[in-house]
Amino acid sequence: MEEDKTIIGKKGVDIEPGIIFVPYISMTSTTIIHGYGRNIRRKKKINKIFKLELDIDDGFQPSNSIMSRYSKKMINKNFYGTIEVK
Repeated sequence: MEEDKTIIGKKGVDIEPGIIFVPYISMTSTTIIHGYGRNIRRKKKINKIFKLELDIDDGFQPSNSIMSRYSKKMINKNFYGTIEVK
C-alpha cells in the first residue's frame, strides 16, 4: 500500500458484517525452546570493530513464544475503500 493512501471502512449492523474474524485457538503459549545463538564469532568481531560494547552471550538461550490461530474472510467488499491523504 502506498504511503499517501489509507483504507476506510463502513460500520455495519450486527447482521451485515464486512469482514469476519474468527479465532479458533485464542492465545496459547509454547514450551520453552532452547536454541544456540548463531554467528557468535561474527557478532563478536563486529562488536569489537565498531566498539559497540554489546553483551553477546555465546551460550544457549531459552525462549518462549505466544501464538494464535485464526481465520478471516471478507464478506462484503463494498464496506471498504481507499482514500488519498494529502
